Amino acid sequence: MRFFLVILSCFVIGCQTMPSNPEAWMENQINSCLPTAIAFREGLRRHDVWSEVFRYSFYDSRGKLSGHAMVAYMYPKGSNQLWTYDALGSWRIRAYKNNVAQIAREASKVRGSYSKTFNARFIK
Repeated sequence: MRFFLVILSCFVIGCQTMPSNPEAWMENQINSCLPTAIAFREGLRRHDVWSEVFRYSFYDSRGKLSGHAMVAYMYPKGSNQLWTYDALGSWRIRAYKNNVAQIAREASKVRGSYSKTFNARFIK
């Protein structure tokens, strides 16, 4: 019985330490771009807004191969305005919504990175 109470108390204490807003909490974690993008996409889809998660690769300033994930979405609904979202915020870009390589390149550029992007693809 004691064992059961110890397990139950650990579970209750563990639940109380979880953040109240998981999306905001996820943004601040290291390497959380993909789960954050998925959560953001799901929120947009609940409101019937077109959105897709995409990932791409690039070489960082040290020459190390890196990757990043973002969400591309059209907003306001029914408009022809393409936006991308990651931990740095939402940025409007000019690209075709079905051209993931162009989306990745423009999203990276608008955020101040001029590294060559490659291996861009939508994550379905």
